Amino acid sequence: MKLVRFSPPTAAALLLGLTTVIGPGAVDSYAASDVALPIAHFAHMVVDAPHGHLFISGGAGTDGILVTDLDGGNPTTISGEPGATGLALSGDGSALYAALPGQDAIAAIGTDNLTESARYGTGAGTRPDSLAVAGGTLWFGYGTAGDGGIGSVDGSGAVTLRQDSGTWAAPPTLATTPTPSGVLAAAVQTGDTSAFVTYRAEGGALTRQAAKALPVPDLSDIAVTADGLHLAVPSFQGATANRYRTSDLAVDGQFATGVYGKAVAVAPDGTMASGDHGFMTFPETGEGYYTEYYYARELNSAAHGYAWAPDESRVYGVAVDASGGTPTLHISRNPEIAPVALYGSRTTPLAPGEAYSFVVAPDSTLSLGAGESMIPGTVRITRYDDADPDGVPVPDPTATPARFPASLFGSYRVDGTAPPTGQLSFRVDYSGSGHYGPAGRPFAIPVAKYAPTMALTAPSSADRAAPLTVTGHLTWPHAHVTTGAVHVVKSDMAHPSGYSVGTVPVAADGSFAFHDTPQVGGANTYAFTYDGGTSYLPVTASAKVQVSRATPSLSVTTDAKSYHSGATVKVTAHLGTTYNSRLVTLYDQPAGKPRAQLKSGKVDAHGNLVAYYKVTRNTVFSAAFAGDYRYAPRTATTTATLTPTVRTATQYPLATTRIGSITYQVFYKSEVNMGFDLQVTPHQSGGCTTVYLEHYYSGAWHQATSQSCVPLYGDGWYGYTRALKLFASNDHYRIRGHYTPPAKDAQTTGAWSQWTYLTIRPGSPS
Repeated sequence: MKLVRFSPPTAAALLLGLTTVIGPGAVDSYAASDVALPIAHFAHMVVDAPHGHLFISGGAGTDGILVTDLDGGNPTTISGEPGATGLALSGDGSALYAALPGQDAIAAIGTDNLTESARYGTGAGTRPDSLAVAGGTLWFGYGTAGDGGIGSVDGSGAVTLRQDSGTWAAPPTLATTPTPSGVLAAAVQTGDTSAFVTYRAEGGALTRQAAKALPVPDLSDIAVTADGLHLAVPSFQGATANRYRTSDLAVDGQFATGVYGKAVAVAPDGTMASGDHGFMTFPETGEGYYTEYYYARELNSAAHGYAWAPDESRVYGVAVDASGGTPTLHISRNPEIAPVALYGSRTTPLAPGEAYSFVVAPDSTLSLGAGESMIPGTVRITRYDDADPDGVPVPDPTATPARFPASLFGSYRVDGTAPPTGQLSFRVDYSGSGHYGPAGRPFAIPVAKYAPTMALTAPSSADRAAPLTVTGHLTWPHAHVTTGAVHVVKSDMAHPSGYSVGTVPVAADGSFAFHDTPQVGGANTYAFTYDGGTSYLPVTASAKVQVSRATPSLSVTTDAKSYHSGATVKVTAHLGTTYNSRLVTLYDQPAGKPRAQLKSGKVDAHGNLVAYYKVTRNTVFSAAFAGDYRYAPRTATTTATLTPTVRTATQYPLATTRIGSITYQVFYKSEVNMGFDLQVTPHQSGGCTTVYLEHYYSGAWHQATSQSCVPLYGDGWYGYTRALKLFASNDHYRIRGHYTPPAKDAQTTGAWSQWTYLTIRPGSPS
């Protein structure tokens, strides 16, 4: 089972959120050694500090008792003690008692010479196992499954069985206080519960105090608190922090944390140790724990596997593998000193000159005791920066007592101002006090070179050769120092890559101004770069001013306004006065097609640029001047139209005749119909033609008929017919057609054909 802290995480860890760093003074609390024990199995362990011995028994299959020094070294064996299990020291520490179940005996061994001085037979089949010295008498649990009891050995060596009038389902496990007292406790597992009995041991006799079944399904060890008032019962399946009163075995509050695993041990001052895959040391009451240790993954705590040094300076723990073998000894030093971690509140960078409050809060696995408002001990804070690289003690940091949830151990605050350059750091040292170990930790407080924001104000437009001013303002998110300058780079048509035009100082309030008289028109861009000085990051902003330019004269003309298809158009652009550019570009854009460049180049001495173009449809010609330093861009356009050719022909006139200066086509009514054909070149789909017929009488031409605009055939032709009977004999007529292009996207203009004159005679030609 993983060891867990009984109390919740402290508020310092919750609120400050920094990685825990254990101060160097707390390391001793975790200092440990792991020693592989030269025995196959483990049964019990006692610490004989006055003689510098650690006694370890191995149980069945062993021939002696292992003895090491207090560091687990210099192993030796007390031989002739086969199958030794339970161990106990006499009240004066002069003798080690060892239960020998296979011998039905208990051995007494001198702790000064490690030699057996007596052996007490307990009776055939008694198999003594668990030992405890209470009330000046050695008590032992004995028996077999289904038949157990409690016996005693008095000072004369007399053995008495059945000291308890009750019955036991197995040899009971015994426990007493870590220092001599008259309290004795016994327990045996009885299925899903365990039977417990507490006694007063006086004058070699036991008096029952309480008997009760407790919810312990996997009994392996018990312990009596140092004051004899409570029992601690470890469990793997039913672990609990409950304290059971020895007077009535009722639950009486809880220990500071849960009692886990297969073993528990109590120090003379009341501190406890328990665990499974390792162990915690913790006070009997309160919250939290002192130390925590984990065994290797394949090892678990052994039953009866913990023992305290009498002066509480060490805890000994024995771990075994899953089969109960490979015993390994772990020694935890300073087990009653809880580690202290220091947490700092400032993690975000400071700006130079920014006011700050640095807060440091201690944290520990052990909670404060009743009545304590701050962690005991002294906190010393030292400040380091470029001005004081060796550090300056911070006098009287502001102390804030513990309060939930801000801090469970109190905190200390330092107020100050970040240096204008360099870095800032603090060293926090905690002296330690009582059960809290010393700690120390440096805290680096980053002082960042912040980039201020820059705002510019500039006119959107200005006259060329007239003064203008661009103003700016730098804004810092925090208090700032005055440092650095603003550099100005200007770009215009004459200097597209830009050039430096000077440096302007920054006022204390962050303002600056730049004055200029631009000589080049068009877009003038001013790029301002604040270099940051010694304390800040650079920042750049730009402003664009449109400087006025004169309007040049520019025209484009053609040598005619209308052309027939295939004709060549002469296009002439004329440019007036400019400053440093005489470049003009001519473009053509035929109807329905994109614009294309016709010609580009400098105009001649007369300001003209001439190009030629073969026209096939209506075309827009444009001339463009891109502008120069003092004259603005300009474009001029003109349109050349295409007039299509309309050809006509009459069908089958039988003769011609001249009337005055006009030639007439002669038709006879016997021909029935008169035909009139038109052809339009070029023409568009969607174009149409209208035929007009006029009659001459009363000295003038009068429209006789007209036809609505009708589409041309695909080849551009159209045939018109009219019955000759509709004409008056020997009168004069004329006919012509008109081409109308499509209303949308017309590529040509409309066009008329010439008049065709005709006269109609009666009958047939003779």
